[in-house]
Amino acid sequence: MPKYSLYMGCSVPANYPNYESSMNRVAELLGLELEYLEDVACCGSPNLRAIDHLGWLIVNARTLAIADGIGHDVVTPCNGCFGSLKDVYHFLRHDTKTRERVNHELKQDGLEFKGISKPRHFIEVIYTDVGVGSIKKKITKPLDGVGIAIHYGCHVLRPTDVTEITPVILDELVRATGAHIVEYPLWKQCCGATVLPVNENLAIRLARDKLKSMKEAGASFVTVVCPACCNQLDLQQIGLKESYGEQYDLPVLFYPQILGLAMGLTQNEVGLEMNRISAMPILQHISGDV
Repeated sequence: MPKYSLYMGCSVPANYPNYESSMNRVAELLGLELEYLEDVACCGSPNLRAIDHLGWLIVNARTLAIADGIGHDVVTPCNGCFGSLKDVYHFLRHDTKTRERVNHELKQDGLEFKGISKPRHFIEVIYTDVGVGSIKKKITKPLDGVGIAIHYGCHVLRPTDVTEITPVILDELVRATGAHIVEYPLWKQCCGATVLPVNENLAIRLARDKLKSMKEAGASFVTVVCPACCNQLDLQQIGLKESYGEQYDLPVLFYPQILGLAMGLTQNEVGLEMNRISAMPILQHISGDV
C-alpha cells in the first residue's frame, strides 16, 4: 500500500470535516495510506507570503523538511497549501543561495530541506498513482450522467510549470464517477476567495459571475478541490440570495464526496449533510449496483 505524508493545513480540519472524512475514506478504498504529518504549521497562504516572503519560505520549508525525514511525498487536499508547498519546493530546488539561508534557519530545529518529499495534491495522487482505469473498477453506484460544473481553483493550476497539473486531471476523474461535465465560459475565472479580505465587492462579483455562468450552462452541481473555493461558492449563494434576490441552488461538493458516493459510501460517510447549500439532491442521481 503506497504511503504518503498528509498535510491537512488549517482550513480543512477547522471548517470542512466532510472533505477530510470523505478523502480519508476514498483513500482507504483505493489502497492509499495517508499518515498525518505532526508538528507542522500553517502554510501562510496567501497572507504571510505577501508580508514576509522569507518567513513564508521558512515555514513551508520546515514542513517539507519534516516530510523529508520521513521519506514519503507530501499530500494535501487544499489548493492554498499545495500552492505554497509546491512554490517553495520549486523555488528552493532552483535557488541555491536562498536554500542555504533557509536551511541555516531550519538547522536550529535540527531540520534540513533536501527536496526528497514532493508536494502533491490529492487529486493528482489518485489520478497518477491509482489511475482512472482502476478508479472506474471501484465505481458501484455511478452518478448517472448528472451535470457537474468543475471549478479547479487558481493555485492548483497556476503556474503550470510549477504545479504540474493540467485541467484534464479533474475532468477525467469526474467522468469516472459517471457524471457529465458541464462546460461553462468562466471556468478559468477566480472564485474571488483570496480577494475577499481586501475587496469584498469584487470578490462577491467574481463569485456571482461564476455561479451565473455555471447555472446558465445547465449545471446542477459544482465540484471543487479547495476549501477556500468551496467556502466562496457555497456561502456566497446565501448572501447573493439576501442581497440580490438571486437563487442559484447549486450545491458545491468536494470531489472526494462525489467519488465516495459513486464508490458506494453513504451520505453520512461523505458528510453530505454539512454542505450549506443542500447537496442531498445528488442522491437522486445515484444508480443501483452495477
